[in-house]
Amino acid sequence: MIGSIMSLEQALQISIPSRFTQAHHDALMAYLADSRGLATTAWRLVYQGIDLLDSAQVVTPHSTRTFRQVYDELIARPFANPYIEQLLQTRDVIADSPQIAASFARQIRPNLEESGPLSREVPESILLQGYCLYWWQSFSRGYAFEVFIMRDLEAAGIEFEMHDIRNPSDRYSPADLVVQNLLGDIKTSIYFLQWQWQGQLRNDFYITRLYDKRREHTLVVFQKPDAWNNIGGSEAVAGMLESIINLLPIPVEIELHGIILIVVDYETWKQMIRQIQSGEGS
Repeated sequence: MIGSIMSLEQALQISIPSRFTQAHHDALMAYLADSRGLATTAWRLVYQGIDLLDSAQVVTPHSTRTFRQVYDELIARPFANPYIEQLLQTRDVIADSPQIAASFARQIRPNLEESGPLSREVPESILLQGYCLYWWQSFSRGYAFEVFIMRDLEAAGIEFEMHDIRNPSDRYSPADLVVQNLLGDIKTSIYFLQWQWQGQLRNDFYITRLYDKRREHTLVVFQKPDAWNNIGGSEAVAGMLESIINLLPIPVEIELHGIILIVVDYETWKQMIRQIQSGEGS
């Protein structure tokens, strides 16, 4: 187990929570090497490890900052708005966003080295690089998907309100969008349901992606029962999180951590919203 590590290098010290184990370390290094081949068990360790590293500390003679504070100061603050501006200028955000995100990701290591928190003399500081890369990829993929959904809803003629992704404070709003007075969130995957569960779901619906065994994705909408009824939803078949993709396009009802959710494919959901807004629905 990797305990609270204080490097012998006096100019820079890295303090790691004692619950961060060698298994977490190895999974994060595998993620840095090539995240495409990670198994589900390895991803679980990456998620757990990243959560634990939130409270890891970078200690110098002049300051003590958590990994989260370093990421916010050296990566999020200088990169976020320029990245979003470039996203909004693209014609095909899904095709173009990986290259744009990568151009910023290549600056992470030089930024950390130049500012001091990353040093070859302090091997544990590589964990900070992994932490920052993870959160940058999460941010960049999340907002690329959000811009895609925003444009798709506009093209479909659906009336909605969206938070201002150019505004840093607005990016922390509880909901990404409002449709039919329902609060919605846009998620790149169901990670928030599997590994990041905090005992509640604040919003009425969640637009996200489900992946099959071939890593091909299907766009879906998870909704609370009241939200489903609000748009004229009908009876759904009982299912489980793992069986949803096989039951679609039939609406699927699942129970997760004591909460009932109705899952429907994204195109069906859009059609139902259009019918309501055009006056054709109930």
